[in-house]
Amino acid sequence: MSLESRVELLKTASQSAFGVRELVKRLHWKASKVVSLLKVMEEEGLVGFRVSRRGKRGRPKRLVEPTPLGLEFLESCVSLAMKPLRSRRVDLERASREALYAERLVERRRDPFRLFLELNEIVRNIRVSSSTR
Repeated sequence: MSLESRVELLKTASQSAFGVRELVKRLHWKASKVVSLLKVMEEEGLVGFRVSRRGKRGRPKRLVEPTPLGLEFLESCVSLAMKPLRSRRVDLERASREALYAERLVERRRDPFRLFLELNEIVRNIRVSSSTR
């Protein structure tokens, strides 16, 4: 499930303690999508359930509530959404070239991260040797 759908569900659930049916109505999603997303988010620790015994008959209602981690996640996502991403054409072209380079390294069974660490070590050694002169 996407990050946006998690944020939308958390926003709705943070307004009030809703049951699954109310969430389906408010979000205008299919029930299967809401239920599967709730299961995933419960495993991630973003939402929890509380049993409500308002009525005397039938199965007790399970109310969806965001956990403290879920509220922090929601707050972070909302604050990041307000920050616009800025990039120039040159930046995008460079990122594309670097992605192709990393892809070629992986095809040759080389770990790009390990090579990055080796390169950093070489640069650090050059810096140390040039500063001792």
